[in-house]
Amino acid sequence: MRLTRKNIYEINIWPGFVDILGTLLIVTIFTVLISTITQIYFNDQLEVKRGEISNLDTQISSLIGQLNLVTSEKNDLEEKNSKLSKQIGTLKNQKSELEKEISKNDYLLKITEKEKNTLVTEKGDLLDSLKEKNTELNNALKKEEENSLEIYELNRNVKKLNNKLKDLTKLLEIVEEKDKKNKIKIENLGKKLNQALAGKVQQLTEYQSIFFRKIKEAIGDREDLKVSGDRFIFPSELFFQSGSDVLEEIGMQKLVKVANSLKQISKKIPKKIDWVLRIDGHTDKVPIKNEKFDSNWHLSSSRAINIVKFLISKEIPPNRLVAAGFGEYSPLINENSENAFKKNRRIEIKLTTR
Repeated sequence: MRLTRKNIYEINIWPGFVDILGTLLIVTIFTVLISTITQIYFNDQLEVKRGEISNLDTQISSLIGQLNLVTSEKNDLEEKNSKLSKQIGTLKNQKSELEKEISKNDYLLKITEKEKNTLVTEKGDLLDSLKEKNTELNNALKKEEENSLEIYELNRNVKKLNNKLKDLTKLLEIVEEKDKKNKIKIENLGKKLNQALAGKVQQLTEYQSIFFRKIKEAIGDREDLKVSGDRFIFPSELFFQSGSDVLEEIGMQKLVKVANSLKQISKKIPKKIDWVLRIDGHTDKVPIKNEKFDSNWHLSSSRAINIVKFLISKEIPPNRLVAAGFGEYSPLINENSENAFKKNRRIEIKLTTR
């Protein structure tokens, strides 16, 4: 058979066409395979990130529950405090009425001797009643002061919980933003979350409250002992004579009770909390200059150091104690009166972190 030009053309083009189609098919299959693998990888990453976000939501819900509980306790204490305030007002009114009656009876005592004897009996009864009312009033004032301290501590806890909630919310926003951009890393997210939650260990609020309560129970009720914020304030005269840094016997007895209370509470404080007991010495603004001390600053520092030495002798670890002297430069009352000088001469004890 004779080959024509047409037959030659058809025989040469067909194999090339088949090769092209085969190549296109292979490229298409490879492209679909790559696309499928990529889709599976990103779906797995998305599921992992969703799990992390769900864990964050659970932790935030837990913190919100704690915040609601603390807020409820605060409201209950405020309600109790309000009731005590009303009772105090009633007792004060009753006291005023009794004083008026006593004044009237004193006037009537001058009428006759017979009436005087009768009125003396009535006056004694009124005085007994007045003493009972004064006792009730003092008890109510003490309860109000204790409730005020608890409310102050609860307010501090609420503020700290709010700050932690804000930090976690910001962290969640950052995580969501990075998730949108496919740049988040699970390992880094875990570290940041642990760092945000680690701040919880640094709180000494609960242990400060227990420590102050134990000191108050050990030392007893004294009008010159006060709690101000996170500090316990003692008058200097309880420990030292004027111008001296030598501990008095009664001061040592009080410090023994402080040391025992500290040893009890230190066993409950987690090891992760690096706590210290800070002793601050303060003086009044009256200048001092003798053979031993050339300034109030020197005196206040020496007093704080001697208290620290005494606590060390009572088995308090030295690395848990800090001594500081402020001289006359941190007064409670900035006045030139004997009452102000007396209140400014003080020793402050504070349980805090390093």
